[in-house]
Amino acid sequence: MNKTVDYYNNNAEAFYHRTIAADISKSYQAFLKYLPSNAHILDAGCGVGRDTKYFISQSYKVTAFDASFQMVELDSRETNLEVLQLNFQALEFDQQFEGVWAQASLLHVPYHETKKVYKVIHRALKADGIFYASYKYGKDYMATPERDFWNMDESTILPYLSELFDVKEIWTEKDTRSKVAPSQDGMWLNFIAKKI
Repeated sequence: MNKTVDYYNNNAEAFYHRTIAADISKSYQAFLKYLPSNAHILDAGCGVGRDTKYFISQSYKVTAFDASFQMVELDSRETNLEVLQLNFQALEFDQQFEGVWAQASLLHVPYHETKKVYKVIHRALKADGIFYASYKYGKDYMATPERDFWNMDESTILPYLSELFDVKEIWTEKDTRSKVAPSQDGMWLNFIAKKI
């Protein structure tokens, strides 16, 4: 994943301007309806701080992290939070969050590490906690010169969630945001799952 982290470090400002105003209100609404009003949310792979900032504006407590030090700086600048520099594999939270939000971030985790990362997310959630994630739509690994993507569809995602999470919602939407590295299908896969 070093190539991918390097990309975000080297293209932080351009990525900020490309993503800070993206409209993902449908995903916000789908996720937040499962959470109590005082929920603590882990923004996992927080990027430039768009989602962290939104959740704070809705009076949620947020802990945010990203593997890229430049994304950490941008999120901190956007939200005035102390954002953590971590990758998914290094998470050590234990039953601290009502919700984990992973918007277009877990797609950089290789398939052979995904189940392990989902177990870490499972541990970070409180009982009945809610897990949201989105992926570029597809069944296969996709590489660009600067980033690596592990795409998912409705069937390929299920083995990773099995025995950890109960899927509450799964949906696709047209990709209107990815100007640099769109999926072959031009779609996003989104899911919401509950800790079991």
